[in-house]
This record gives sequence, C-alpha cells and structure tokens, in this order.
Amino acid sequence: MPNVSLTLVKSRVALLLYGKPNNGMHVAKGERTGPENFMRHILRMMLTLLLVTAPLLGQGKRLWVLSGPGNIVEYDPATFAEKQTVKVPVDLVQSPERVRVNRAGQILFAWPVSLPLGDEDVAAAHKVWFWNGHNAATIDQGVMREVHGTGSNEAVTEVAPIPFLSSDGGHLFWFANSARRLQREGLDLSTVTTWQAWRTDLEGGGREDLAAAKFPDCRCETGTCDETCPYGDFWAPESGVDKFFLMTQFVAGQTEPDYKASTMYLEQNGKWTANALPAPLLRVLDASPGGDVIVEAIPDSGCCGWSNESDDQTLMLSNGKQRTVFDERAQYQNPDYDVSFYTSNARLSPDLGRVAMTIVSTAEANKPIQLADQGQANPEESQRIRKALTELPAVEVKSMEDVPRRVAYLPHAALVGWLSDKELLIVEDHTLVVYSLGTGERRKSGIRVPDAGKVFLR
Repeated sequence: MPNVSLTLVKSRVALLLYGKPNNGMHVAKGERTGPENFMRHILRMMLTLLLVTAPLLGQGKRLWVLSGPGNIVEYDPATFAEKQTVKVPVDLVQSPERVRVNRAGQILFAWPVSLPLGDEDVAAAHKVWFWNGHNAATIDQGVMREVHGTGSNEAVTEVAPIPFLSSDGGHLFWFANSARRLQREGLDLSTVTTWQAWRTDLEGGGREDLAAAKFPDCRCETGTCDETCPYGDFWAPESGVDKFFLMTQFVAGQTEPDYKASTMYLEQNGKWTANALPAPLLRVLDASPGGDVIVEAIPDSGCCGWSNESDDQTLMLSNGKQRTVFDERAQYQNPDYDVSFYTSNARLSPDLGRVAMTIVSTAEANKPIQLADQGQANPEESQRIRKALTELPAVEVKSMEDVPRRVAYLPHAALVGWLSDKELLIVEDHTLVVYSLGTGERRKSGIRVPDAGKVFLR
C-alpha cells in the first residue's frame, strides 16, 4: 500500500503545477510563454524528481514495539501512527534480546544454542520462527549430535547453527561451530572445531557456503573442552548482514573468557574474504555499514561474585585509531566499591559523527553497596556513587573528534536509536520520546513500552 500522506502531497503539488485536470487532453497550442511558463517548467522538473525519488524516501526508518501477549506492532516513526500488528510466539515477547528485525520488515526468532550440547539441547525440537514480511513460518535450525565408538573412546560430532537476517531481506545467514570431540568415560579428551558461515533462501534451502575457519586440534586439559579450547562467536549489525560480519575466536574458560583473535569477513564482487583484525574484539556494540567504524565495549574482568575488578570502557575503532568514548573510572571514580558502571548499548549516528550510549550500573539506588575486593572505605566516593545511581539509566552522546566531547546527557533515559543525524529515539518513563540534539526539545509519542529492549528501530 502506498504512503497515503506522500500520495496526497504529490497530488496537491501536481494540481498546483498543472492546474485543474482536463480529461487527459494536453493543450500545447497557445500555451503561455515568458517567465511564468519558465517557472512552471522548472517546477515540473522538480515534481518529476520527486516522483522518481519517492520510492527511496519511502524506505526510511521502521519502528517496531513488542507488546504482550504475543504481538509486535509497527508504528510510523514520523507520526507514531499504528501501521500493522503481527502475531508472534509468546517466547519471543519474553526474550526480546533474541529477536532480529530488518528494514524489509522481516522478523526472526531463535533460541541460541552453543557447544557442547546438553541433553536438553539434543532432545528439543529447535525451530526458527520467521516472519517474511507477509507470512509466518518455522524452519528447522539444524542442531545435531551424533555419537560413534572409536576404539576405547567415543567420537561426538555436534553442530549448532544460529540464523540471522540479511539487511535486504533476500537471504538468511547461518553461523555455526561444528566440533568432533573424543570422550572417554564422560570426560573430554580432545576436539577438532570448525567455524562456518553460509546463507540460504528464506525457506532455509539452497545452502551457499561463505566462510570457514578450522581451529587447531585441541586437548581438553580439564576434561571439558569449552574450558580450554576455542570456539567462534559471530557479530553482525542488528539490521541484518549486508557487506560484512565479524568472527571472534575465544575460549570460555573456567572463570572468564579469553579472547584470541577476531576476523572481519567482507563481501566484494560476490566473494567473501577474511581480514584479520589487529586485536580481538571483546564485545561489539555497533558498527558502520561497511565495518570501517566499530564500537567496542571492554567489560569488567571481575569474576567469582565481584562486579568491579577493572575499568569498563567503550571504544571507537576507525582508521587505525582508538578513541575512548566511555571510561568508568575516569567518569565515576569508583575503584573502592563493588559497583560497576558500563554501557549496555551504543548506536552510531547515520553520518558517523556521534555515538549515543545507555549507561547502566550493577547496583541500584537506595540499596546497600559493598567494598570492592581491594577497596577501602571512602565516604566521598560512596556519596558520589550513590548520587550517580539516582540518574541511571542515562543516555550520553559523544562526538567523534580525536578527543570525544559530550554532546548530550539525558538522565533517567534509555537509548533506542537514531531517527536522523540530529534526533534520538529514547525511552523516558516507559514512553517513547524523540529528543532533538540541536534544540534539546522532546516530542512524546504516547506509545507506552515496558523497556527499550522491546523496541526495534531499523
């Protein structure tokens, strides 16, 4: 269905330019000349450009909100008028972090599965729920485990694919670790693991292999392979795979993960090539469409019940440069207390000139906080932390200069995304709000939402 408001505008402009309709008859003889006719000619050319570019203008942002039970509603991001409602599984509403939405209006939901597979993973019927923009369908996820005897050992072959949307809506992308483990009496001896990426049609058929990375044969020294041996983890833009995706090789470990290396896979002329990155990426929050700008979070290294063992940071990586846009210790000066401040999400502006982030904490206001593992009582620090907690969550916007500067700070808000280079969509008091960076003005939508995690702006 065409955009009604755009159609109305085009018809009114045509009436102004061409005058009252004349039953299809074009009057050329005796047509007026001079400046007035020249201006009409120019305006007609402008109208033609409008008609040509209208389809592109219609491909703007799309806004979806999960609302229970079992609904996802699309709104017009300009007017906040309701456009359509799609029925979705109840599990999808309860686990919004596992929902994928692209600009084509497709929705994907799958439970993540990782190696090694547990007995429940093997027994469950893993089905991907997929809305193709018109109809809902389920696709087999392809989770598999086979066990064969080999001498005095058992060979366990497992694969756990994770599906992902494409940005243009033409394919589904799949990422998987495929491992062959040797076991004896329930203990892992060694594993051979290959990370794979492929794409299919929207029904899950027509597989086309894109990339593979075979990791070195690994001895499972603790009797559990994921504690000492590497697996691959992928990242792609939330709006779907377009020209690149990332793979990070990591070891889960016993207390904290050990990140080994990261690779960017780029599509050029229909082929995907692997490009090793200079350092492993720990937690990717966002990236530019071509992958040349990456927002990375450095999580706290605390383990074993401790939250604040190191400095949480958020970095901008581009053209070999690293800019720090969030630094917990510099901003909150909180080394003595077991309270960690970090960015839960981040979004680059469309022009890549700014980055917006939601700052949250592991503690809550008006609740007791304890000393860090090596901390000492500090009344000034404690008071400073408690004051900061009363403002969270908060949205902070930083510039992309060599020394990033604060552009905006919005307490009691959570980020959804950028509507334009100068407008943010945020959640304040469980309501969707448009915030203007230029004027500081707020435009409330009237749409109530449980939290920002159930809102998708693409």
